[in-house]
Amino acid sequence: MSKAIGISDWGQVLDEVNGGYGEYLSLYSYDKYPAADYERFKKTFSALNADVEMRAALMWKWGHWGKDNFPAKQQALTAVAGQLWPRYCDWASSLDCERTAESCFKWWWGALEKKRYITCAYLTHLTHPEQVPIIDQHNFRAMNHLCRVQKAKRVPSNWSDIERLKSFVVQLAERLDVTESDLDKYLMMYGRSLKRAR
Repeated sequence: MSKAIGISDWGQVLDEVNGGYGEYLSLYSYDKYPAADYERFKKTFSALNADVEMRAALMWKWGHWGKDNFPAKQQALTAVAGQLWPRYCDWASSLDCERTAESCFKWWWGALEKKRYITCAYLTHLTHPEQVPIIDQHNFRAMNHLCRVQKAKRVPSNWSDIERLKSFVVQLAERLDVTESDLDKYLMMYGRSLKRAR
């Protein structure tokens, strides 16, 4: 899946990341994003279990973990995604080994009427956790900043953006000798700090 992302000066990227890696990684909240629950979601969704915790999984992604109340639009979206899950499982099961991460993303993209990019990408991540990273405005912003992208898109919006992020994370994790999971946490927190700095 990964397309090599072209970076002319990895040294500059590594210097910037190393300058604050531990600091930003320490800002990640395991209370807000509990690791054990996330690991369970990846196992049940990728196994196409009939009885997944759709509401809990989406609350985790949106940062609403432990809250009794969250926005009505997101509550409605959890219900729609939950209703679609059996249809998705039937579709995905019928493909046997031909089911790709990209085709799954496109299925959700069509089913949710192209209005919920982050949710489509996250559900694809849960069903293909090794191939598809979690993507959001924060890690996307951090990647574009570190890559010195001129006139960068403000938010991700298509499959190519997922491929670019995956390629960047794989290459950077190798160079830093860290896990992709920890690097994702760093990028999320660093991206948030960049937004506040603007």
